[in-house]
Amino acid sequence: MQDSKIKDALDASDRFMDDLDERLAYVNREMAMMDYKSDTEGYYMDGFAEGKADERYNIIMNMIENGIDDETINKLTKISVEEIKEIRKNNK
Repeated sequence: MQDSKIKDALDASDRFMDDLDERLAYVNREMAMMDYKSDTEGYYMDGFAEGKADERYNIIMNMIENGIDDETINKLTKISVEEIKEIRKNNK
């Protein structure tokens, strides 16, 4: 019984390898699945980075609103004083 299943699988493999159109369709499906996976991972990372930037901005704004000076914000967040000043300027 197992020999017949192996033979059937080998026959199917031979038919697949002999049919160029079927192989190309298979390769195209595989490439489409890889592209989809890559795209979704990229969208996830973009969203993650955007969320992280928003959180960083919110932390800086909270510190500014609580009267913390630029140098202290710089020491605590490692964000440049110039960037902090730009945030202050854009939120007046």
